[in-house]
Amino acid sequence: MRKLFLSIAVVSLALFSCGQSEFETEDIENNTATADQPKNTHKGPLGDVRFKDTAFMFGDVKDGELVQHTYVFTNVGQAPLSISNVTAQCGCTTPEYTHEVIAPGKTGKVTATFNSSSRGGPAGILNEKSITVQFENSKTTEVVLKFKANVIAPAGSVSEQELNGGSDEHAH
Repeated sequence: MRKLFLSIAVVSLALFSCGQSEFETEDIENNTATADQPKNTHKGPLGDVRFKDTAFMFGDVKDGELVQHTYVFTNVGQAPLSISNVTAQCGCTTPEYTHEVIAPGKTGKVTATFNSSSRGGPAGILNEKSITVQFENSKTTEVVLKFKANVIAPAGSVSEQELNGGSDEHAH
């Protein structure tokens, strides 16, 4: 009798524990987390960003000229968000950004200043640069902003590309 009771207890425990899963199938199917982009663990409503533009073409720029573009975004989510980090691809680009918390419906900005000094050639050299913006308390956790500039140096000038044997490591 004792063995029968013990057997029933073990089988019951196995049946009931199989039905109680910590994860639902939907959780696994909708999981978009990666090692580089862990899932946002914030509970409750989140903000979200919508940029007016994420790519910009400066066109022809004189070597040595400083050019600037401001990327504007709106918080289209249901909670305040903030920019947690902004990283430029290289030292020729300086980013400035909104440091305050952005409420739902309000706008923020990221301004890219590109220093074209020693980045051009007589026929023009196309420079492609990017800025990575990371957000806190947002459905969108990272956005990459890009710009291009065709940098033209006066004839006879020596550009960084020419000094590097025809390969400007900064012109991507």
